Amino acid sequence: MNKLLSLLSIIFLFSMLTGCASTVQYVPFPDQTKSIENPEMSRIYVVRPTIFGGGIPMKVRNDDKLIGRTGPKGYLCWERKPGKTQIIGTSENTSVLDVNLKKGLAYYIQQHVQMGFIIARNKLSLLNEDEGKLKVSQCKQPILKELKEQAKENETSESNEEMDDW
Repeated sequence: MNKLLSLLSIIFLFSMLTGCASTVQYVPFPDQTKSIENPEMSRIYVVRPTIFGGGIPMKVRNDDKLIGRTGPKGYLCWERKPGKTQIIGTSENTSVLDVNLKKGLAYYIQQHVQMGFIIARNKLSLLNEDEGKLKVSQCKQPILKELKEQAKENETSESNEEMDDW
């Protein structure tokens, strides 16, 4: 019991010292003044509108591609070809949302943050357009990083894969 309490205390102190996680996106970020850049594509938003779990960044993938990491009050946005796809959120757990994208449409997904055993858990859910636009407007755009940094990130995440798949 003392070991568990010590571990939780260390994790709490670490998260307090590291502050809030920022939202970081590795894929191209579309022009937000347009509803969609290419009418042959679909636009996806993943929004994390709460500050709960602020020190915990959560990975977001579209199928096997790392899109970025969400932080509190942040969102990710990208465009892709229409069709069936999976949006995957990873933290203490993995949440998978299957979506059948139609061309020319925008899809809004909320990443809900929940109390976990050791760190925060996540759950993805589809929002309607009005609710999605409102939540995006209340959040910050991501920090954009180059694709070469994504390759470096993938190498690091592969070496820490055991930590991601609790």
